[in-house]
Amino acid sequence: MRRFVLVLLLLVGVLTVSSCKKKDDNGTDNNNNPPQIADIHGDWVGKWTAQIGDTGTIHLAVDQLDDSVNIRIVFGSMYTDTFVISGILDEDHISGYAYSTRIDTFKCIFSLTYDKDTLRGTYNFGVGKTGSWWAVRGTHLVEIGWNYFGSLEGYPNDVFYATDGTLYLVSTLGLYSSSDYGITFELVDTAAFYSMCDADGVLYATSFGRVVKSNDGGNSWQDITPSGFQGGSGTIIRFRTSSEGFIVTGDDVYYTSDGGNTWTLNENVLPGLAQDAFVTSNSLYVVGLVPGQTYGGFAAVSTDNGATWTQFDVASTYQIAELWSVYVDGSRILLGGKKYKSSVDDHDLRILLYSSDGGSTFESKTFPDVPEHDEWIGAVMINGDRLYAGSVYPSGDLLIYSFAPDAAVDTIGGFYGSSSRAFVNYGDGNMGLVAITASGNIAVFYYRNN
Repeated sequence: MRRFVLVLLLLVGVLTVSSCKKKDDNGTDNNNNPPQIADIHGDWVGKWTAQIGDTGTIHLAVDQLDDSVNIRIVFGSMYTDTFVISGILDEDHISGYAYSTRIDTFKCIFSLTYDKDTLRGTYNFGVGKTGSWWAVRGTHLVEIGWNYFGSLEGYPNDVFYATDGTLYLVSTLGLYSSSDYGITFELVDTAAFYSMCDADGVLYATSFGRVVKSNDGGNSWQDITPSGFQGGSGTIIRFRTSSEGFIVTGDDVYYTSDGGNTWTLNENVLPGLAQDAFVTSNSLYVVGLVPGQTYGGFAAVSTDNGATWTQFDVASTYQIAELWSVYVDGSRILLGGKKYKSSVDDHDLRILLYSSDGGSTFESKTFPDVPEHDEWIGAVMINGDRLYAGSVYPSGDLLIYSFAPDAAVDTIGGFYGSSSRAFVNYGDGNMGLVAITASGNIAVFYYRNN
């Protein structure tokens, strides 16, 4: 049944239309030209729902051929095939016939509707195989690049992509989950969590004075608060497995090896106050600031579960006031934050440090623009061979910088008064961004990376 679903989305790609011609009753346009499909090229992500209630996520790669379209479909991570589509294009729909290049008996008759030549629409079609027919409906097709999915209430505190394929967004007004990359969200819990993570299907979270875990996607919680724990809005929780993890709060680090049943407190071990943490299979990285110091930004790593720490020598070298974010991928380390403001006219407070040798050396990335307002880096991400950094500043468009193999700057145009909060890697080569709007709401963006 999975295959029939593929075909359904395949033709979905045909819906991006660069030009549409009105057809008459004979199937020709007003210039008496024969019917032809649109000129389309690109990549899209979408979701489908079958009549029997089955659902899924699909990716489409579309190429225009003379009078047909080649569509490569990736259905989740389970199945890949190439389909050829021939269809008739009208002002608001495409109808026709499609067949798999691999399975002759797998065929599809479809009718696709779209809105204003965009991929955000709906499509209906039937897929037939050995005499059986299924009715399928799809929604929310999104083109490659940055796409704005709308906003939610509350301030975003954390965002992550769980091992079961669910996108979780933690806000001051509750926990939201999404099964379609943030196109739609469901409110799971109204509790105001500060930090949350997923490890092998188990959710761990912190709120004021509490630490909890969930084995059912946040529908119910078990209290695993360490004795004497107070915590606050700056508390960070990170687990490397379903049993082994950390709580970082202020300059203290808690460690558990049994899923939170017992905790070991490493007190006053950090050089300052933590603002972000990243866990790997053998290390815990923490960045933050030392209050009262001009160059107070710090980055440190522990390889003994938080007992002792090695601090990277970067603060004075790069005049760092604060470090806000850290991302680690093997021997590659990316740090983002805020430089010391040397004068009233000094608006370029951005700092992005990159190490390819596990932190032995760092280089400071140079940004290709000059900010008009105070601007610093609030979120960082390593995705494939690219380094991403998101700017934070009071007004103007949100800038997403990408480095290596080039230093191109991606700007989300037309979205005024925003600041970056967090990137998320989806695990399939794609990535997303959560931002805060000028009104304090959460805006969700999606990026199809390949």
